[in-house]
Amino acid sequence: MEAHNTARVPVVAMLLLIIASAIGLAKANNEHAICGMSTDDLFACRSAVIGPAALPPSSACCAALEKADLPCLCTFKNNKVLPALGIDPALAMQLPAKCNILQSFHC
Repeated sequence: MEAHNTARVPVVAMLLLIIASAIGLAKANNEHAICGMSTDDLFACRSAVIGPAALPPSSACCAALEKADLPCLCTFKNNKVLPALGIDPALAMQLPAKCNILQSFHC
């Protein structure tokens, strides 16, 4: 089971890469901006992936991850934007495990 969680970590890292990008790109009407996640969804995970003072993911963050298009998020896994935006990719990759999201999907 732990191998499945480890494999999902890159998916969440991509999610958080996208979070930073989506914050600036999302429409004001809060439509699904990136990979099935609204700006509210992306912001819900932000505090769990920012720097050394990261907090545990909120229930809102975990709920957002459960409905996200994980394969879509994987397309962002090698993006260099996350660190430039203060997002720690290692923390982002830990989110699925921290949210107990069990998927058979691998990036």
